[in-house]
Amino acid sequence: MRSASSRFMTKARVVVPLAAVAVALAGCGASAPSAAPPSGATPAATGTSPAAAPSTSTGVPTVSSAPTTSSANAGATCTTDDGSSIITPGVLAPSTKKAAWGKPLTLSQTYGGTASVTPSLPVAKKASSSDLLGPPAGQQYLLVKVTITYKSGYSVVVGSTDFTLRDTSNNVCSSDSFSSAVPSQQQFDIANLDSSSRTYTGTLVFDVPIGQDYSKYTLLYLDDMSSSAQAQIAWTN
Repeated sequence: MRSASSRFMTKARVVVPLAAVAVALAGCGASAPSAAPPSGATPAATGTSPAAAPSTSTGVPTVSSAPTTSSANAGATCTTDDGSSIITPGVLAPSTKKAAWGKPLTLSQTYGGTASVTPSLPVAKKASSSDLLGPPAGQQYLLVKVTITYKSGYSVVVGSTDFTLRDTSNNVCSSDSFSSAVPSQQQFDIANLDSSSRTYTGTLVFDVPIGQDYSKYTLLYLDDMSSSAQAQIAWTN
């Protein structure tokens, strides 16, 4: 038989582990987080809306908000290179006779005769990748086909530098006689007309900003022998 002391020790060995288990369980219950209720159990879960996510917080525009080429370049104006300063550009004056594109007007030269001038509506043309002398970035060619017909007098001489193109802000557009926009034989060079050679047709080439209403630009003719910058005739819409 076991003695009383041995029975006491056996009981103690049993009681102590049970007490330790009870303490450990109590500690776990105090520190362990409670299980999350189902998603539908609390109003907070049901009230969450996906729209609350800051989807536009970056400020990056969408593709649909990107401007078109014409609107992005709206208001762009012509520029004149330094070489154009040696030529006096024509300006509109109260005495300037005006007509729409495609309509003839008569020029009268100080030491020559008279002729009818008809410019066609301007046509835009982008420079090719192989054009080494193309317009500056953001610009393209503008082609104006001009026909001059002799009317009277000894002779009429008209050069490409007698014409000035101005944009809607009255800026002078650069002439580009060295471009490959049209074959050289088709570019406007010099019209030397008289009763035996009555008609000349050539194309003026200018550098203009992309995406503009070129019909509202103004083409002016100024006789190179004139003592004034006031244009004699002009065309616009």
